[in-house]
Amino acid sequence: MPGVQARLRSEHKRRYLDLDPTAWYQVVPVFPGVTQRMVNMAGERLARLATPKGFTTIRADHLEFRSAQVEAKPQRA
Repeated sequence: MPGVQARLRSEHKRRYLDLDPTAWYQVVPVFPGVTQRMVNMAGERLARLATPKGFTTIRADHLEFRSAQVEAKPQRA
């Protein structure tokens, strides 16, 4: 099953200074058995991102999502 990637929407870049709005981050479950996105007590959907500095959980509506693409390695002749 392919994973999901997300990147920060440019209008929210001032709120999350540790995230690069041009980079795609892997969306990961909170812990095994939990879906990749969850809801907090205020009813906001959240997503947990794997960043170089660790994991970050932010509001899903501040992100753009896409299916994780596996890069094909070129075959040598």
